[in-house]
Amino acid sequence: MDLQIEDKTAIVTGAAGGIGRASARRLALEGANVVVSDLEGVSARRVVDEITGQGGTAFAVEADGTKEEDVERMVEQAIEVFGTIDILVNNIGGGSGMSLLVKMPVEVWDKTVEVTLKSTFLACRAVAPHMIERKQGRIINISSISGKVGESLVGAYSASKFGVIGLTQVLAKELARYSITVNAVCPGYVWTEGWARMAQWMKENFASMADKTPEQIFEQRVKSQIPLRRPQTPEDVASLVAYLASEEAGNITGQAINVDGGAIMV
Repeated sequence: MDLQIEDKTAIVTGAAGGIGRASARRLALEGANVVVSDLEGVSARRVVDEITGQGGTAFAVEADGTKEEDVERMVEQAIEVFGTIDILVNNIGGGSGMSLLVKMPVEVWDKTVEVTLKSTFLACRAVAPHMIERKQGRIINISSISGKVGESLVGAYSASKFGVIGLTQVLAKELARYSITVNAVCPGYVWTEGWARMAQWMKENFASMADKTPEQIFEQRVKSQIPLRRPQTPEDVASLVAYLASEEAGNITGQAINVDGGAIMV
């Protein structure tokens, strides 16, 4: 399938590792010019080296996606270097530990919402005027299956990911008249630093898991929750991101699509 994104410009936030890195690499492989944005500048530049080493085109921007001025600078640099912005992939997000909501400190709630939901809003708001002017564009927001079904002990994260889906639907309606599509991708069980921290917490707090490694805890959860009985990879998610960024997906908007091996079917 020819995805027809050659010479398109894509911004990928949170692109220094995991799903962001895989998405940046896949978009570059399909011919896009990629802005690799991340709070960790050294790691972002490492991803750029990977892309250019394989013949792709990319440059790095060190930016804090929760700060308005950083996001505006990221967009300005993308336009300065590549001239346009055709694709935005919002991948910044994360939690601040596990806790019952009734015991969650306000600062933990605020930080999680800021990192996961505010960052998505800021990037969409910054990029949308440029897409509106050209009457075309693709926005892809990374949510989670935890944004469709509430998850105990990660309430702030789950609520934020629900918010990302709601934001996606609103923008899809507001921007459709300009031929801009807005969709969300909902990954399932991807082994990340966040999942490693969660599994370690479970090991330390549940006697039944005390003798297991974090990797074993993750594997057990995967096999018990996923019909396909295997985890998802960053590359699995990146494949859907690339498709939604393409001309082939021009009639898909306002959707929240799972990549989860059948873990939830809504």
